[in-house]
Amino acid sequence: MNAVVERRVGLARGTRDWLQSDYARLRGYERALMRCFARAGYRPARTPVLEMSELHERKSGAGIVGKLFEVSGAGMAGICLRPELTAGLVRAYVEAEEPPLLPWRAAVSGPVFRFQPTGKGVDREFIQTGVELIGAGGPAADAEVVWLADWSLRSLGVAAPRVRVGHVGLILELLGGAGLPPAATSALIESLSEAASEGKGVNTLEAALDRLTAWMGTAGADAAAPFASPEGEPDPAVDRLFRHLVPDVTGRRSGGEIVGRLRSKWELEHSLHEVLENVRGIVRSLSALRGPAADVLARLDREFAAKAPGSVAAIAELCDMLGRLGVDPARVELDLGFGRGVGFYTRMIFELAVDTPDGPVEVCGGGRYDGLARVLGGLDRDDRGAGFAFGLERLDQALAATAAPAEKPARGWLVMGEPRRAAALAALLRDRVDIPVVTAELEMEAAVAYAKSLGLDRIVEAGPEIEVWNLEHGDVRSVREDELIEQIKGRLSLAGEDAR
Repeated sequence: MNAVVERRVGLARGTRDWLQSDYARLRGYERALMRCFARAGYRPARTPVLEMSELHERKSGAGIVGKLFEVSGAGMAGICLRPELTAGLVRAYVEAEEPPLLPWRAAVSGPVFRFQPTGKGVDREFIQTGVELIGAGGPAADAEVVWLADWSLRSLGVAAPRVRVGHVGLILELLGGAGLPPAATSALIESLSEAASEGKGVNTLEAALDRLTAWMGTAGADAAAPFASPEGEPDPAVDRLFRHLVPDVTGRRSGGEIVGRLRSKWELEHSLHEVLENVRGIVRSLSALRGPAADVLARLDREFAAKAPGSVAAIAELCDMLGRLGVDPARVELDLGFGRGVGFYTRMIFELAVDTPDGPVEVCGGGRYDGLARVLGGLDRDDRGAGFAFGLERLDQALAATAAPAEKPARGWLVMGEPRRAAALAALLRDRVDIPVVTAELEMEAAVAYAKSLGLDRIVEAGPEIEVWNLEHGDVRSVREDELIEQIKGRLSLAGEDAR
């Protein structure tokens, strides 16, 4: 009879295995980051991986909602795998019977899931590690969040991370004063949110503006033509735009019918050209506002202080506070065409990137999301919030491509010899010192390779005498059990660690 050869099951697309040596790096990043967060007063919290889809549909932005992993079957309708950590933590804050004292500083870490195209540095399952600062607002709180992300990354050995700062509030304030109906502004922001999720910026709004401008000169059956996609199908973003502008449109009306309703609804035909050109000018101006903080601040003050005084002042104060916290102004780039998280974030937004031989790799992002607690039902709670998250896999990608920081000397003991004696000696050591102690029945050559693979630096052979092999220096010596324990304690003391 022929043996049946089973095919391999394989991995789900967008996931990967992390075996011990690789996973140890991720765990090392996570622990180092969480230590930094704790030093700034951010204590760990945990929220479920399974969440209600509505939690993210209420205010996560189009870039997130379109990537939800829905859970089906077994009565699980309306449940998803969390796509990010912030909304779940804010929900926990809203629903806590005894709300935490404010400002609430929480650190979070865990896997998140997004149904998205995969590629280098882009998976469908990945780990986020970050913080949330709830119940505090203003430039000082914003600067604390940016500083903590920058300081934490530098603690991992990145000497000069790139700090890119934008401000959603400026975009909203300028569009709100441009003369478009509020619904039109909301629709444009939604379109920008989708574009930003693909790494695009404010300049993507020009496509929608081009379609609206073309419509102004179109009539009759051809009215829908400017709004069709290159393939001739209706453009989904423009369809949403129409339905925002004319909320009472029902059914599957044609583009021409919707345009007709727009003409009668707005009553702006005589001035809409001017309004659209005003918006177009704003978009182009914001897209060009990118560069060193000092240069962009000067332009902001000249060109936008009168149109958006609140946002311009907030940006200037944020940059000042970052300098006072020790963030080198030379590393801060202001990018006012930066659209990250539009639809979720409300004011300051930022990201950190690490320079690699293949170009900068974004490893952290965040911003201010005032109002999220209120959207999630916390009408009696302070709804100010800001935070960030590192992507640990992206961090590993970036650090692996740069000079790795010096590793601490490995410590640990492999105990060999007669099995009963080796087991007793290993138990004695584990009870008295806080380093790895592993047992094995191997020949010496294989034992050396095995110990090194586990990061152990000593082999202890439990025979008539106890012999200790130093793998770093290649020497061997005989010791008594009490001397061995004292030797280990001495090494731990020199390394600045306490033995139990």
